[in-house]
Amino acid sequence: MKEYQPKILSGKPAAQGIGIGTVWILPDENKAIRPEKIKKNEIEKHIKKFESAREYLTIEYEKIKNIPADYELAEIIDAQIQTLNDPEVKLSIEKKIRVDYYTVEYAIFSTFNEYIQLLQAANAKWANERMIDVVSIRDEMIEATWEKKKDFDVKEGQVVFATDISPTNMVKLSHIKISGIVMKKGGFTSHAVILSQSLGIPCVINANWDRLSLKKGYDVIIDGSTGQVILWPSWKQSEEYRKRRLDGLVRYEKALEWAQKANRTTCGYPFVLRANVEFLEELPRLESHGAKGIGLLRTETLLFEAEEFDVNQQVNFYRNVAKASKNESVTIRLFDAGGDKILENSDFESNPFLGWRGVRMLLDKKDLLKNQLEAIYRVSGEFPGKLKILIPMVSRLEEILAVKKLCKTVQRVLSKKSVHFDEGVKIGVMVEVPSIALTAGRIAKHCDFFSIGTNDLTQYTLAVDRGNERISYLFDSFHPAIWKLIKMTKDAADRHGIPVAICGEMASKPEAAACFLGMGINDLSMNTASLPAVKSVLCSHARNEMEKLSADVLKSEALKEIHELLEPWRAI
Repeated sequence: MKEYQPKILSGKPAAQGIGIGTVWILPDENKAIRPEKIKKNEIEKHIKKFESAREYLTIEYEKIKNIPADYELAEIIDAQIQTLNDPEVKLSIEKKIRVDYYTVEYAIFSTFNEYIQLLQAANAKWANERMIDVVSIRDEMIEATWEKKKDFDVKEGQVVFATDISPTNMVKLSHIKISGIVMKKGGFTSHAVILSQSLGIPCVINANWDRLSLKKGYDVIIDGSTGQVILWPSWKQSEEYRKRRLDGLVRYEKALEWAQKANRTTCGYPFVLRANVEFLEELPRLESHGAKGIGLLRTETLLFEAEEFDVNQQVNFYRNVAKASKNESVTIRLFDAGGDKILENSDFESNPFLGWRGVRMLLDKKDLLKNQLEAIYRVSGEFPGKLKILIPMVSRLEEILAVKKLCKTVQRVLSKKSVHFDEGVKIGVMVEVPSIALTAGRIAKHCDFFSIGTNDLTQYTLAVDRGNERISYLFDSFHPAIWKLIKMTKDAADRHGIPVAICGEMASKPEAAACFLGMGINDLSMNTASLPAVKSVLCSHARNEMEKLSADVLKSEALKEIHELLEPWRAI
């Protein structure tokens, strides 16, 4: 048998955990259905096939929805069912059969393709992710008209490689107890990734294996925490990862026990851990994972998914989030469209991360901003003292002053309408551009709090596009310059008596969280999956240990030295 040398493929970590098994490749399904015609006396036969297919798929989706997983799964499958039974979709398919005399297969194919073309025209990340789901429904409905059922010959313990995976296929695969998933496409907010996290399946995305001539049956290891995919691993690598997988499971179980304990170090120093949230489906995790409110509520998906964007839709969203966070605060980040989140009809930009995004876009589209501010203030009246407003992508003081002026305008309009609102809603600034960190003393006089977004702060400080795979090795938030900018921001905030929080990816790393606590930043926000591990580390050490750690890190001038200092703090 031919011997292969280990090959390491780099992707992006999407769902934590280690998967060990053999390769199984999910074939791409690019269905092309011909526009064949039917005779008039065949119309009712094809209508009946359509109705039967729709009914069959609805029942299948309902079965999947009832699989014990969590709230997110049910919400995603509900969305599939709604699309399947959309009245406009039904009318379009029936018209193509009754009026245009097309076969049921082509009527389904062309109707869904019209919707797919609209999504492609949007040219945005959210649209690409939704397209996977629409294609899945289209293909499954066509197969149902053929009375075919999709069977997977994947075996328990195999690692599935795919271009992308629909939610329904994900759930079907999960029954087989696969070891992991590697996808060429996908985003961190795609349904497939959310489901992999929900179902506990390690997942790596944006990994392209075309050049490797991958074949079914090859040995493989995937690390959902680092994004590494090891093909043809050596015996030594396999043993190392088996041990890491076992250790990881034990650590996670231990960490979950910490989630319900008090947020205090061994010496009694208090801290607050909050959640970064984008979807209502994430809310049930707040309590189980020990989150004290929401430190960053992303609102871009609400903007992108709305066909007719109105205040009431936003009000309902913010109200649901505020209720779920119970007595804890909710920090709402204003729309941060731009960069990798492109608005429809936006002009092309050669470097969108340095272009028309965040507050820059909002101040050009004042109606959109006033719309969002009105929704926030309307909900604030129901939850006084609970909501906070966070301004993204600020690079100069004038932007903050302009947003605050619009806040006053919105308040005056609501007062004239006799709408009750909280006049004391705090307004904070995202510190993610170096110019704000460097002038934090001046900026602090004009805002109520700072929230440091470490992802973009790293990107802009190191001049490294965090989405560029060719230079991804240069993107390192532990760089000495990043720690210095964070310390500079904290010192300025202290001088002016305003609080500082961290809401970027660094907060989800236990070793970085410990260093933040040592610097006196005790309000950290992260994805819910990271909360237990971070809390277990912070609760297991005294503040003076963390103060020494932060002092040593801030003194260090070499990146390697900082990593060595932080390494022992990665987990208890």
